[in-house]
Amino acid sequence: MPHDDDNRFARGFGQGYEYVAVGFQLAAVILIFGGLGWLLDGRLHTRPLFAILGFLVGTVGWFVSLYYRVKRDTDGGKTGGGGRGKGKG
Repeated sequence: MPHDDDNRFARGFGQGYEYVAVGFQLAAVILIFGGLGWLLDGRLHTRPLFAILGFLVGTVGWFVSLYYRVKRDTDGGKTGGGGRGKGKG
């Protein structure tokens, strides 16, 4: 049975890296939306209005995405079928 323990250990690392990717996604969203707002502010001379709005829109969108990801992951564990369906076959 050591083979199953190795798989469980490796699966734990895989799941951990999924959430590391979520952290990088947050950084990318902040940079992209905040940067686009900053560029728009430069054109319209309204600094820092659109940079702050871009940051807020990106962050709220990221939180919504994170909510649905966690909800999907937790619901998949409850059904036992990975969220593929509720019927027997």
